[in-house]
Amino acid sequence: MRWIKRIALFFLAFAGILLIGAWLLLSSSLLAGPRGDLTARFLSGKLGQTVQINGGVSVELGEMLHVSAAGLVLPSRSMTDVTLAEIKQLDFDLSLRELRQGRVDLANLTGDGVRLSLLADEEGNTSWSTGPKAKSDGQSGSSGDMEGFFAGKTVVLRNSGVLYRDERNGLDLDLNLTELDLRRDDLASPFEISGSGALNGEELKLNGMFPPAQPFNLAADFERISLKVDGGPAEGGYGAGMSAGLALDISELGQLLDVLKLEKVLSGTGQVSARFSSSKGVSRIEDLSVQVNLDGGQSVEVTGELGELGNPADVTLDTKIRLYAPDNLPAPTKSRRNLKLTGVDMLLAAQPNGVPKRGMVIATNGFVLDTSGEGPPPIDVSQVSRTADGKLRLGKVTLRIGPPEAHFMVLEGSISDALRLEGIQAEAALSLPAASLFAPELFQTSDVLGVVSGGFRVSGSGTELALTDLNAETTGTDLWNLKVLGSVGNALNFGDVALNVAADVPSGADLLSALRLEPVATGPAKLTAKLSSEGKDWETEMTISVDQSNLGLTLDVDLDDPHPIIKGQIESDLIRIVHLRDIIAASIQFGKLNQKEKAKESVEPEDEIKVQPLVLSDPAPSEDAEPGPIRNVTLDPLGRAILLSGMDLDVGIDLRKVEGEKGTSSLSSELVMVDEKAKLGPLRFEYGGGHFDVSGAIDLAEHPDVLNLSGSTSGWDFGKIMHAIKFKKGANGILNANFDVTGSHASVGDFLSSMSGAATVSMNSGSIDTQLLDLAGLGVIPWLFSKDKGSAAPIVCLRAPLHVSNGRISTKQSVVETDEVQVVVFGYVDLRQKSLDVSGQPRKIGKPLSRSPWPFTAVGSLNKPKVKVKDGPSRLKRSDGASTMPARRKLCVPDILQLQ
Repeated sequence: MRWIKRIALFFLAFAGILLIGAWLLLSSSLLAGPRGDLTARFLSGKLGQTVQINGGVSVELGEMLHVSAAGLVLPSRSMTDVTLAEIKQLDFDLSLRELRQGRVDLANLTGDGVRLSLLADEEGNTSWSTGPKAKSDGQSGSSGDMEGFFAGKTVVLRNSGVLYRDERNGLDLDLNLTELDLRRDDLASPFEISGSGALNGEELKLNGMFPPAQPFNLAADFERISLKVDGGPAEGGYGAGMSAGLALDISELGQLLDVLKLEKVLSGTGQVSARFSSSKGVSRIEDLSVQVNLDGGQSVEVTGELGELGNPADVTLDTKIRLYAPDNLPAPTKSRRNLKLTGVDMLLAAQPNGVPKRGMVIATNGFVLDTSGEGPPPIDVSQVSRTADGKLRLGKVTLRIGPPEAHFMVLEGSISDALRLEGIQAEAALSLPAASLFAPELFQTSDVLGVVSGGFRVSGSGTELALTDLNAETTGTDLWNLKVLGSVGNALNFGDVALNVAADVPSGADLLSALRLEPVATGPAKLTAKLSSEGKDWETEMTISVDQSNLGLTLDVDLDDPHPIIKGQIESDLIRIVHLRDIIAASIQFGKLNQKEKAKESVEPEDEIKVQPLVLSDPAPSEDAEPGPIRNVTLDPLGRAILLSGMDLDVGIDLRKVEGEKGTSSLSSELVMVDEKAKLGPLRFEYGGGHFDVSGAIDLAEHPDVLNLSGSTSGWDFGKIMHAIKFKKGANGILNANFDVTGSHASVGDFLSSMSGAATVSMNSGSIDTQLLDLAGLGVIPWLFSKDKGSAAPIVCLRAPLHVSNGRISTKQSVVETDEVQVVVFGYVDLRQKSLDVSGQPRKIGKPLSRSPWPFTAVGSLNKPKVKVKDGPSRLKRSDGASTMPARRKLCVPDILQLQ
């Protein structure tokens, strides 16, 4: 029996050793390392991913085994020395009974210090890419049924987080969660998420619910930002696809900038919404709406569809940028110095043929540029990134301005700080219709004068943008050659300028005809100009040459002066009268372009200019509308804009040698403007026996459209004037005049039709063709104008005191005298209506109370008046009874007024 006892003792000892061994294997800290290695190999085989457990595994024995693992690490397959995921401490319970039955069902799963690192390098390699798979121990790599795994469990993660960093775009998101709870009661219950923490230092709360095969929701809330995602499965379940709606509400943009680790340079609010869908491997973003409102009144609105992701031809976006609040729009301006960009609209619409329709409206308070058609989008932005110092960088920006089939300008470059609009670098290519330089609204797309081609560079910021290496010239035309070289230190305020302009015109008449103006035969002409400024000190030099005639202009102004004055000189060593006349006539014709532009305007200067909604369909143009993208121009012509600049002006005029058929002369004068009151003159000019002395004035503050002319002229041969205007019937005499009149200076016609004031015209030693008298019915009695009727009737004198009001010239005491007869004329000529109503009463000289034998009237159109001669009226009588002519009668004063 003793051996039986010994055998029993052996088995008891062996059992004890087994228990001690099992204890050592399962729970002793001495074997934590080997247990960790064994567990790591098991998990590596299950996950198909290398798993390291550096802190070992410990097990607390009992009906429920409590397992603790420390230092779990998942190295990245694609990046050496990078940890994809790590867990400082992982704890869970395991049922011993279920384990004996071959089931592994974890309970009370908690993790501490869970960290996931998602990194991408500059070459696009990612820490999560699969790369070569880790060696397996031969067991299956299946990850198991995750839905079943979470059923009936609560997972708690503390002090956990996800780091996402992409060196290609600088995006850096560091999510740290102090606590994250994942819960699912059973397979029929929803999967719930709740947690709190911070994203890039901004406090965050997470909540989500994901019912099986049912719609889900997820919410992330910051202090000033709220993100909500609501989605659900496709018709065939999540396996067939899903869709989700996103809504982002930002009550302070500064917090969003902090979350994105960008400099906090903007303040305002924003809302974003969109719908994402995925089905059969195709993902789409639709119903996109972005609305951003800055505290300064600026706003950005983007609506449309991004379409199929990865397919740029499936994008439809409507972008509206407003740089001013609706109630704070700058007033329409006539001056270039007050020109401001007010808004930009851009539309890109996907088309079945893959070529998108696009449009762009650039609105300022001085004009609107509106383009549409098929072609590339108005603006392309790519290589968007965040720099190390928190700036938003746009690595590649392309801006296309003008019609899509023929862009006026294309800029390509980058912006190193997009939020501040700083660090702008771009190359620009120009292809601008040259005729549009004269009249933007009339010749917007016409190539009648060729195209200004060339380019320049821009660099700087939204407040100081330098334009350098400007080199442009006309191509595709023989009508003229224009070349522009130079730079502009700040293109936004036209500061620090250095420009050289040269233009050669073989035929002024051909150039004017091409612009639909009346030709002026100037012959070949050249223009050179140099415009320069340093700081606020400006200088301009210009020369116009026609044959041997030249006209030079120099101007300079110091804007730093408390009361800046534009000083200058218009001078010439030699100018022929015919060339001076042609230069003035050509200038008048060019001025008519501005009148035509004004006639095409669709808004008045006081009307509000707004960015209109884009319409990509082709609207029916009005009968007199000019096709093209430029409209609503309120800017004054450049010369008028200079006069209205508000600065004082002092320009001398010195034409040292004026040459004509009758010899040479000279002309000197001065153009002065003080306190917005401009005055030209006195301008004195003598030539061929004639004298001209006149002064002009404009009150730019009170009446900028009204010109006042005053002065006198004398010694001009009336016959030559009649010959110059191609009047076939003869008349001659020496004309003299005094005048003081005002009128609109938009054109000669406007001045005459709006003229008001007074003038006196006189003539002596003249004659008139008797055929003119016969046509008027005044030559039927030979002695009416002279004793002996011949080919011409002498005119002893003429005096016409005139009163002018709004283009109507009226007189009561105009007198024409021959050696026999005095004719008193009264009535009016209306230059505005182009009509007249004039009466004349001829009487023998010195017989004012006698009956007029042949009174006449001229009534009707200026072109074809109806002239009637009738029997005279009854005798005249002075109300004071005067009836005796003085001993010495005055010439060309109505005799009835000389009676004593």
